[in-house]
Amino acid sequence: MRIGSRLVISFAVLLGLLFLVAVVSLSHFGKLTAVTQTIVDVQAQRVALAHTADKRALSAANCLLRLLQTSEREQRIPLYTAMDADISDLDAAIAEIGTLAENDLNMRSASENAQLDHLNELRSSYDDLFRITVETIELEGPARAHKHFVTKTQSALNALLKETSALSERQQRGMHAGLEQLRQAEAGARTLVILISLGALLVGSLLAWIIARSIVKPVREAVRVADTIAHGDLTQPIPAGHADEMGQLLQSLGVMRDSISSREEKILKLAYRDTLTDLPNRTLFLEEFSRLAADSTGAVLMLDINRFALINNALGYPVGDLILRVVGKRLNELSPSPRLIARLWGDKFAFLLADANKETARAFADAILATLQNPITLDNQRLDIGGNLGIALYPQDGEDPSTLLRRAEMAINFAKQHHVDFAYAADIGDEPVHEHLSLIGEMREALERNEFAIYYQPKFSFNTEKISGTEALLRWNHPTRGLVPPMRFIPFAEQTGFIREITPWLLEQVIAHAAEWRRQGWDIIPSVNLSTLDLIDPWLVEHISGLLQKHGLAAGQLCLEITESALMEDPEIALRHLNQMSALGLKLSIDDYGSGQASLAYLKKLPVNELKIDREFVTSVSELPKNAAIVRSTILLCHELGLSVVAEGAETAAELDWLQHNHCDVVQGYGIAKPMPLADFLPWVSAFEQRAGKL
Repeated sequence: MRIGSRLVISFAVLLGLLFLVAVVSLSHFGKLTAVTQTIVDVQAQRVALAHTADKRALSAANCLLRLLQTSEREQRIPLYTAMDADISDLDAAIAEIGTLAENDLNMRSASENAQLDHLNELRSSYDDLFRITVETIELEGPARAHKHFVTKTQSALNALLKETSALSERQQRGMHAGLEQLRQAEAGARTLVILISLGALLVGSLLAWIIARSIVKPVREAVRVADTIAHGDLTQPIPAGHADEMGQLLQSLGVMRDSISSREEKILKLAYRDTLTDLPNRTLFLEEFSRLAADSTGAVLMLDINRFALINNALGYPVGDLILRVVGKRLNELSPSPRLIARLWGDKFAFLLADANKETARAFADAILATLQNPITLDNQRLDIGGNLGIALYPQDGEDPSTLLRRAEMAINFAKQHHVDFAYAADIGDEPVHEHLSLIGEMREALERNEFAIYYQPKFSFNTEKISGTEALLRWNHPTRGLVPPMRFIPFAEQTGFIREITPWLLEQVIAHAAEWRRQGWDIIPSVNLSTLDLIDPWLVEHISGLLQKHGLAAGQLCLEITESALMEDPEIALRHLNQMSALGLKLSIDDYGSGQASLAYLKKLPVNELKIDREFVTSVSELPKNAAIVRSTILLCHELGLSVVAEGAETAAELDWLQHNHCDVVQGYGIAKPMPLADFLPWVSAFEQRAGKL
């Protein structure tokens, strides 16, 4: 029988017993209610009436005695009235008791009727003698009436009083008997209900035990199976069970266990294996490193495949995925095999070498580079690939895998910059200090608290012998560190992207200052440096145009300086934005020319107005022939291209004389002035132009 059917039958039996308890209880409680109502409505009323009759009879006797003692008629009249009222109430009470006895068939009996008849006879006899006594009082006087009362009336009165008192006692005894009967009936009903309830409890317990016995054992088996599954043991056998719900549950647990086992295998593979190359992933690499002994030594190598992004862009991602599979297979076949090879992400692979030193790690790096030298042929197309490696030794370069991987990646970047195949983490110096990291977190608060300040470094024009422009340089007035130079925080602002919040603030301040200078009659064009992130910002031109309109400054009164590295980061977007800014009328300048990678062919395409020669070539230009040749040829080239030339970093009088003699247009450097706060700038310009002719 199924569990549901068993439960239905059991609950039906229990409900039947409970219904029986309810019916019996209601039946007996109905009877008790009827008896109680009888006692309240009849017995109690008869007791009260009997008591009233006894009381009124006694009161009438008292009135009669007082009549016998009263000689004046006027004084007897109130006593007659009171005595009549008592006798009337006595008669009414006796009549009411008789009526209740006639109506109540349960309490009516022959003895009760005989007693009431005897009481009425005594009342009638006493009434006759009482009237004679009263008449005697009125006709013959109280003395004669008293004699009649003593000889005849008093015996009848005593008999009546005795009977009314007996009536009251009988009615009270009858009520007490009814209450005792009620208590016995209540006790019997309680006993019966208790017995039936105990029977229902016993039957229910028996049914519960029977059902529980048929359910608990399979449930216990199911719980055991579930516990083994919860603890990861997916090998324990599962009982077949019976053909009921518990049997189906055990079967479902078996299906669930098999499904979990299958999913666990897939999840473990996804969690610890790279789906593309089937190599271990970063998670497994970190866990494997954590299993190393605390005093172990070794090396962590990281490989970055060269030109992988170009291959993806040119041939598509499917080809890139095929290359990664081939590379992963080759790396997995390296001999001697490392402790672990993992694909971290993208085109980066990591290797864990246990008990390896610097020489062992280098030999393994050579083996990796050698296996990558063999071209990869895909669809009859030969692809030459290579890579750069970073090597971090533990515990020298770090004791945890995250630090070692980070140091190895920094070594890869160092190798790429210096065009070597691999580099050691120990050769690239320390990581960014905590001070730099804390400055990154404080820059946003500094901008909100107006801690940034603008310093201006003048530009002197040899042609006009005046200050024709100035470069806006950002400084940070830190509340505890003092004046922080730009090289301490600008590079980190560019790395974190916060420069995109600093540049809009700087542009608005400089444009507002330039507009005020124009209103005061000064023809000075300020220059603002744009970073790589600024130059590729799609809203840059629109933002600058809005600031110019807001402050009423002509576009030609602002110069924007762009470094060669910023131009080369994304040439297409950079050139488009430069064309838009040139069309707007802004002056454009290439900063630090000569220190980057811009070619002359690319230079002729740029819509720029001036070129700034890097201080590396201006320094000692009057003494070093090679510097002089580079600067001189650059000046001639720029003039042929229609560009003005600014030499930055000029510090000595000899350098200034050489630049002026070789037709440099503008000079900037300590030889003219150091950067100064806004409040000092215009007063300095005014004083300088008074002695400008001496240069």
